[in-house]
Amino acid sequence: MKFKTLLAVNSVLAVASGVACILVPVQLLAHYEVTLSPMGIVVYQFWGATLVGLGMLIWISRTITDRLLQRRISLALFITNALCCVMAVRGQYAGANTRGWSMVVLFGLLAVAYGISTFMHVQNKVTRNGHPA
Repeated sequence: MKFKTLLAVNSVLAVASGVACILVPVQLLAHYEVTLSPMGIVVYQFWGATLVGLGMLIWISRTITDRLLQRRISLALFITNALCCVMAVRGQYAGANTRGWSMVVLFGLLAVAYGISTFMHVQNKVTRNGHPA
């Protein structure tokens, strides 16, 4: 998958998830059998706002053509999604309902895609000075 396409997909997912966290947090969490206190709902909405901002940054990053910068962005998003995948797996083994596996799959696929973009994709190879090899 091209870098620009991967970022576009990730951006749309992040913004859509963020908006849902802000607008319908109780209903969204009910799918995972989670209930929060009123302050917990506000914190979850903060998380939604963070996802919207991240999604916007990812969207803006689609137009970056510098290969070294693309690789650095891919690495940051690889680490982010890999950590989220690990946390989602831990949640599943801690007793989360079966719908939680959707988070494992989502974060796992994004981590794999960014891993390929970061570590294996030929067009991302750069020299020490940041220019394409």
